[in-house]
Amino acid sequence: MRRLLSCVLALALPACSSAVTARGPVRWAWSGAVTPSSAVVKTKVDPQEGAPRLRISGREIAPDVDDVDGVAAFRVDGLTPATRYDYRALWGDSSFLDGQFQTFAEGPMSFRFVFGSCARTGSNHRIFEVMESLEPLFTLHMGDFHYENIGTNDPARFRLAFDEVLASDRQSSLYRSAPIAYVWDDHDYGPNDSDGTNPGRPAALATYDAIVPHYPLELQGEKPEDVHQPFTVGRVRFLLTDVRSHRAPDDAPDGPDKTMLGAAQREWLLDEIAGARDRYALVVWVNPVPWIADAGSGHGWGRYDWERRYIADRIRSAGMVNRLLMLSGDAHMVAIDDGTNSNFATDAEPGEPGFPVMHAAPLDRYARHKGGPYSHGEAGRRVLFGLIQIQQFGLAEIHDDGNILEVTLSGRNERGDLLEGMSLRLRCDDSGCMPL
Repeated sequence: MRRLLSCVLALALPACSSAVTARGPVRWAWSGAVTPSSAVVKTKVDPQEGAPRLRISGREIAPDVDDVDGVAAFRVDGLTPATRYDYRALWGDSSFLDGQFQTFAEGPMSFRFVFGSCARTGSNHRIFEVMESLEPLFTLHMGDFHYENIGTNDPARFRLAFDEVLASDRQSSLYRSAPIAYVWDDHDYGPNDSDGTNPGRPAALATYDAIVPHYPLELQGEKPEDVHQPFTVGRVRFLLTDVRSHRAPDDAPDGPDKTMLGAAQREWLLDEIAGARDRYALVVWVNPVPWIADAGSGHGWGRYDWERRYIADRIRSAGMVNRLLMLSGDAHMVAIDDGTNSNFATDAEPGEPGFPVMHAAPLDRYARHKGGPYSHGEAGRRVLFGLIQIQQFGLAEIHDDGNILEVTLSGRNERGDLLEGMSLRLRCDDSGCMPL
């Protein structure tokens, strides 16, 4: 009823549609896990129609994995760095979907990417068309890929949710125009505010592993423990963290035993950050939920203050505060903090800056504000008491000449226009990264 009311009040039928276009036996295709010399393409065909194939650079590749639901995974190796590749996912001679990706450079690289989170299941809003028009190197999705809120151990329901999103013409086109790097939040992992006790956790992990073209995951036996993963583009190291799979219940007493990440993932993150000091110009920590929040508040890390302080202390002791950028979603707003409010280290001096933080959401949901304060404020106008959905995303532009790396972050609306006040520039050199 709420969705129907929103559509009627908005008088915007194209924005409310979730168009599904028949593609013949080939249902969807997308790419990810790109490196300078490899990539992964995953595609789905009607399982009654036979196995899919992948054609790239004049050669056909057989799938590494072909499951009973018609999903096939193709790992493509031996590629040339910094090169665009067109691929075609095929079934027979007449059913196909085309896509493309660009391999990463082996050295310094200038590039751009779009990032955001939170879109209603199967959204076909024009914002995805706008994001594609910017020709990003990749799309960084920070969670709530769908809103099915699945709380049962039912892989079929999770697969159906992915099918519905990838059947959206505009989303499908975006994810075929450039690779995706994606980590979930609560609604696409389980119910609202879900944690490690979610009964659907095994099905969520198995489905992500089967369907999403991802970088290698940490395994327990043959099964992933969570979906955290790193990747590198030029001199930028990206660390995607999973804030749901190991998360302790929100109402548990705060202290050393209460965790957002789980001990193993937390140590991986901190080891990665410390080890990046002399290797990368910038580290981007993708943390889906709000970092800046009052201790004890119900927003993001507010009720996980012990672990937040422990992480902040370790980052500070590693000398990495000025080489770190955090990107987040979850809160249905765009917000930027230049480090004024993000330092939660135990012995931080008054006014000592932390690392920059930027939120980018919602891709297509209702305006909701969480956490703060943020030095640059927040953007996300509540329309008609929050009954009308809004659309926003982030754009990151990196220019790297091998000596100086500059990052320009900006929040954009559904037309691609700059949201007022939502921009930040960073300059990184041998001494670290400073806001400009």
